[in-house]
Amino acid sequence: METTKRNARVVLALILTALLISLFFSRKLSFSYDFESFFPDNDPALPFFKQYRQAFGHDNEFVLIALQNDKGVFKKDFLIKTDSLTKQLKRLTFVEEVISPSNLKRTSLQGFASVQTPLLHSQNEDLYKDDSAYIYKSAQWKNNFFSGDAKSICLYVKTTDGLSKKKSDTLAASIKRAITNLQFNSYNIGGRIFAQAVFLEKLQKQFFLFILISAVFVILLLWFTFKNLQAVLLPLSLIIISNIITFGIMGALNKPIDIMTAMIPTMIFVAGMSDVIHFYTKYNDEINLGHNQKDTLKLIFKEVAQPTFLTLVSTVVGFLSLCYSGIKPVRDFGIYTSVGIVVAFILTYTYLPAMLSLWKGKVNLKTDNKESKLDANSHKLFFWVIRHGKQIALVTCLIMLISAWGLFKITPNQKLLDDLSDKEPVKQDFMFFEEHYGGVRPLEIDVTVTDKTKTLWSFDVMKQLNLVDSFITQTYKPGFLVSPVGVIKSINEGYDNTYLLPSDTADYNRDVKFILQNKNRKEFKKLATIDGKHSHISGKIKDYGSQTVDGYNEQLTNFIKLHTDTNTVKFTITGTTNLIDLNNKYLVQNTLQGLLTGILALALLTFIIHRSFKMVLVFLIPNVVPLLVMAGIMGMFGIPLKASTAIFFSIAFGIATDDTIHFISRFKLELQKNTSALRAFKRTYAETGKPVFLTTLILLGGFISLVLSDFESIRLFGLLTCLTLLVALLAEIVLLPVLLMLLFRKKK
Repeated sequence: METTKRNARVVLALILTALLISLFFSRKLSFSYDFESFFPDNDPALPFFKQYRQAFGHDNEFVLIALQNDKGVFKKDFLIKTDSLTKQLKRLTFVEEVISPSNLKRTSLQGFASVQTPLLHSQNEDLYKDDSAYIYKSAQWKNNFFSGDAKSICLYVKTTDGLSKKKSDTLAASIKRAITNLQFNSYNIGGRIFAQAVFLEKLQKQFFLFILISAVFVILLLWFTFKNLQAVLLPLSLIIISNIITFGIMGALNKPIDIMTAMIPTMIFVAGMSDVIHFYTKYNDEINLGHNQKDTLKLIFKEVAQPTFLTLVSTVVGFLSLCYSGIKPVRDFGIYTSVGIVVAFILTYTYLPAMLSLWKGKVNLKTDNKESKLDANSHKLFFWVIRHGKQIALVTCLIMLISAWGLFKITPNQKLLDDLSDKEPVKQDFMFFEEHYGGVRPLEIDVTVTDKTKTLWSFDVMKQLNLVDSFITQTYKPGFLVSPVGVIKSINEGYDNTYLLPSDTADYNRDVKFILQNKNRKEFKKLATIDGKHSHISGKIKDYGSQTVDGYNEQLTNFIKLHTDTNTVKFTITGTTNLIDLNNKYLVQNTLQGLLTGILALALLTFIIHRSFKMVLVFLIPNVVPLLVMAGIMGMFGIPLKASTAIFFSIAFGIATDDTIHFISRFKLELQKNTSALRAFKRTYAETGKPVFLTTLILLGGFISLVLSDFESIRLFGLLTCLTLLVALLAEIVLLPVLLMLLFRKKK
């Protein structure tokens, strides 16, 4: 006994050392929402995008400010305040340029001399009528800087590229302060620095909320199950230690907490607690029957350790299948969650036995053979299942057919601000820009002249650009569109008062000559390279969703093939949002590939253990059915396939297999006692029913906390996983016995 206690103290000392080291490194943890880390790092589109960005700057480093005036924008006091705000914004640190209706100019050309006059004569109310008439008849101003209802105007603020979180927050606060001080009727702001701040704030709050809800649920469930303080504190402390060690490892490796890794505590709670429940249920039952602690622990290591190790393997396989993803945060989520689950498993068979050896808990010896209510109900359910095996099989086939029909209705789609509620102010701002202006989603197209004898300014090249420019305008309906064609049209308007590409070569050459003579001007340098070989078309469009934008992109690609000379000029769709859409597409493909790999790996493991292809089918069917049902539900209810709903399949499969492994392992143990298959089933129901039911409740409690998330992706992940666990429980207690009885029907 003394040797056992001494060994327990050594184990606890080692765990305490690991805990203290982890706490030290946990101090280095930080929260991050770097959406660029979600770019596909193994796709050729990424290095091309980086080269494009190096030439023409970041496409998402901007702020749009819509200033509203209920009486209309052509009011002197409003325009003077707008001009004052424009000047204040220009002076802010990290602001490179402010394009505002108050500083926009109309250019008229006489010979090669340009004469610029204000677009808006703010100080002279007599000219407002002429100004508004000109603005609203010109395609380049309406719905770009002026709303269609003439009740708001828009300012475009170009911010410094690559601002850190701290600098972004400083700039965002300065911009809001400047607007508030001038007391506009109302305003709307769109831009990365504002959306990022909201995401990070919610991420931090929900990280601790998930931990709190999971902990409270586990405490209540353990208490009402065991009515024992020890049975509450030991499992709870084990999970807390597992989380601390996991985040200590993340801190030591400088891995920040992002929207993916924020779910790790919940994953460790639900997956780690499953093993703890099976361990402690067996321990509690044996001790309450009067068996001594030493023999009980030996029995647990013999009968519980093997199936819990197999459940560990299945769960880890599910999470590690995310390593197929080309998205680093998704891979990191799979890796660090697997680490946390392994840590929880190790502690289950080190920390728990050590603590139980030193802390003698309450013992409640059973004095009668009265069957518990749970046992009685499980026996009734068991015999009902045995009697209705054929009907269960038929209903299962029918459900699978309906689910397969729903599966084919699933469509991949994702929007930039899907994660935020429509009631969120930052999303309402973005929706305002979509309704009254072109939108906020960047649209970027690289233009490269491949013919060595020509440049961007060659007339035939520009005519091809004009065709593409017109197609983009008609299809995507962008705002703030910047392109070489637009510059030529603006110069032509200065000469001829027509915003069109000149059809006459002489007029065109006149306009190009003006550009080349002024090529060092800032607006021309940002538009094209000095050699005239590279340029771009940039704009802001509505966030139609990846599915719609993919359709537009395909139409554009086909149009380019049919109406341009690809040997002369090449058009390439690029930009941050294009990479985000590619990310979603690849993530879906890679995750489903990972799921298939996980299924094959567990099928192989099942075959190695049981040496039977029939057992492989018996193992897989009850765990594939819930996933198929969820896929059918997604298709029938229009839930799109995107990052969150794709990774759910791999994770849910890994977790859902746990109870199957425990059920089959217990059934095999009972068969080894030379008992009949029917009696083995009955004993299996009695032995595994309670822990399977408890672990399902634990899992549901953990994932329900995710349903309360403000992020739609996390909310959907939690909801779908909860539904999967319920279907998996039904498959476990209803379908699995039918399959096993078919397999062992010859063993009476």
